[in-house]
Amino acid sequence: MKMIHKSPILIALLLLAISPIAPWHTPVWGQEQNKQMRDDMEQFAMDLHVGMQRANLTDQQREQMRKDLQTLRDARKNGDRMAAFRAMRNFHSILDSGAFTPEDQQRIKQDLQQLREAKKDRNGPM
Repeated sequence: MKMIHKSPILIALLLLAISPIAPWHTPVWGQEQNKQMRDDMEQFAMDLHVGMQRANLTDQQREQMRKDLQTLRDARKNGDRMAAFRAMRNFHSILDSGAFTPEDQQRIKQDLQQLREAKKDRNGPM
């Protein structure tokens, strides 16, 4: 099973791609939100890892997911929102392709929603 050996790399790329800003760069009120975002991110990474093990993904889909996660990481560094948008659109198309079990698909989508909410909360009170 090649996927078992590549999964830690996939998780590491995922965590780097969507990791929050380091806590020392945020005000004190934001540190708890960053902890929540990290927790949500770890849950997403684990659910994605488990989902990919159970999924019926083609080699092309697996490679596309790796590229999309790398694109998200690069986009986070250079601020390229269009590249991030395209990568997430590709990711969602694979997620909705029927390759994932319905339970895993739903769990991953819930994790993504929680990450969106944590990111919104991280921006602080207005």
